[in-house]
Amino acid sequence: MAKKIIEENTYKYIKVPVPAVIFTAILLVGLSFYSGLSFARFRSVGLTTTPKLDSKIVFAPPKQDKAELKFFVMSFCPYGNQIEDILRPVFDLIGSKTNITPHYIFDKIDNLDTYCASRSGDINQCATYVQNKYFTSVAECKQVVSNNLAKCKDEKAYIKSPSGAMYASLHGRQEATQDIREMCVWNMVGDNKKLWWDFIGKINKNCTAQNADSCWEDQAKQTGLDTNAITECFNKDGINLIEKELALTTKYNVSGSPTLLINDQPFPPEAAYTQDGTGTLKIGNKVASQSKYRTPNVIKEGICIGAKSTPKECKTILPELNGAAPAAGGCGV
Repeated sequence: MAKKIIEENTYKYIKVPVPAVIFTAILLVGLSFYSGLSFARFRSVGLTTTPKLDSKIVFAPPKQDKAELKFFVMSFCPYGNQIEDILRPVFDLIGSKTNITPHYIFDKIDNLDTYCASRSGDINQCATYVQNKYFTSVAECKQVVSNNLAKCKDEKAYIKSPSGAMYASLHGRQEATQDIREMCVWNMVGDNKKLWWDFIGKINKNCTAQNADSCWEDQAKQTGLDTNAITECFNKDGINLIEKELALTTKYNVSGSPTLLINDQPFPPEAAYTQDGTGTLKIGNKVASQSKYRTPNVIKEGICIGAKSTPKECKTILPELNGAAPAAGGCGV
């Protein structure tokens, strides 16, 4: 099983053996796959108008009348929450002049036995797992594999459709249910997307993947949302909303939270990352350093370069972020 890791200083693929995943926890009952490094506080917006000699990677998406940013997240992936915080000032600045749209990452399970067998480990390989130091003894390995298999087969851990298909999100069932609610709110608020962003901000601050089902309603009420309408949408449209998201994540080959697409082009491009962390990306007549790719001003520049007619707001320099620089990690499935 291969998982993609994007770190602040590196972009690479690594092999993650199944038992290594097991040793932490089973995927659908709380496994979080985190990566990334924390860096010192920002001292600049990360852009210069003088291209470096090694700035060979250029971000030049096909231009549209109205530039579009699609961002794919999981509602309780910390890096997904982080990108939402980063995007909020971008939305506040140019949200009316561009399309900034959230999308969610789900897993569809057609056969639970097959699905769980592929994710719970092979009890017949326990001797090998112990040899590779994933477990201290064969007995421990067998116990963990057996427990994980039983948990995985518990249908209460999933959202189940009338057809029998089941759906999950990386951090558990309550993350999947919250993903649906957030999609419902996005559709309900119409052009007043500020309400969605306010709701998300409250959810990220006050709720978790362990209490979302009991926590979300207070956050919605405080935002001024109709909780009955959200529940009705959840019950009536939830499965259809999930299927639409699955179609998009398949189309764009998205599996990690967060993933950003500007006019359907990955931002930043994969080639903009270097092993030594010195990567740079040219955006118009400016250059961003690798450690600043996930900052409001750099993402704003990426969106603005995708518009046929650049909004005047694009000239605004967004304030620096407080605290440590964002870690360019992600949650992957």
